Amino acid sequence: MMESKVDDISKDLQALSKDTKELAREAKSQAVEKTGELSKKYVEFMDSAIAAAKEIPTVAVKKTKEVASTTDDYVTHNPWRAVTISAGLGLVLGFLFSRK
Repeated sequence: MMESKVDDISKDLQALSKDTKELAREAKSQAVEKTGELSKKYVEFMDSAIAAAKEIPTVAVKKTKEVASTTDDYVTHNPWRAVTISAGLGLVLGFLFSRK
């Protein structure tokens, strides 16, 4: 009777060991699969980030030209206002920097 229980426990442990090894193999397989998917997504993300970064200088130049044109138009139509704003801004900045 005792030998029968020991044999049952031994068989249960062997089955548990077999199941554990199978689960480990499945987990490894899934991890490899997920790693491949993540690598692909990472490459796609980096490609899109690089493409976006390449457009930054073009956008910056366009925006700078727009701001320069708008500023030029404003100064042309409002010369005294532009002088007053510039002088006021110069005084404020001079005051702020002189306090340090």
